[in-house]
Amino acid sequence: MRIINANRSPKAIIHILMKFWLETPFQRIKVFRTALENFVNARPREWVALVGFRATRVEADFGYVEYRIICQHREAWQNIGPILQSKADLSSFSLEVSKKLDLRYVSPPMPVKLTAPGFNHSGLISNYSSENETKEPRSAENTLTADDLQDVAALFEIRE
Repeated sequence: MRIINANRSPKAIIHILMKFWLETPFQRIKVFRTALENFVNARPREWVALVGFRATRVEADFGYVEYRIICQHREAWQNIGPILQSKADLSSFSLEVSKKLDLRYVSPPMPVKLTAPGFNHSGLISNYSSENETKEPRSAENTLTADDLQDVAALFEIRE
């Protein structure tokens, strides 16, 4: 058993994973990153900086790219409450921005065979509706900038 002094681990590092559709234009990824930087920089009493934003996994077969968002918090790990609240705010902000930019990856539905011996439930899979299919991303003419996402940032209060 190890005893860890969380006070000696200043400035917690937070990791958040996001999956984006493989065919997402890089310009939208750059807008997403800029929005994150603006969000973090607007909260200097919570965050030190956006330390990293990296593509960590490319799954061409599944159609997504996984990005890791890395931020450094002002608090030591000993003060876990504010750190977790800030992480929740950053995660929620990231989700809302990804929705607004149509970046979110939606996994394709898996076919399910719901038959049991002696029962014939044919037609369940054929009744599959097209509303569950993967949504195509927004076209290039509807591009957004980080300034257009200020209304999303306004949803999250800045702590004093």
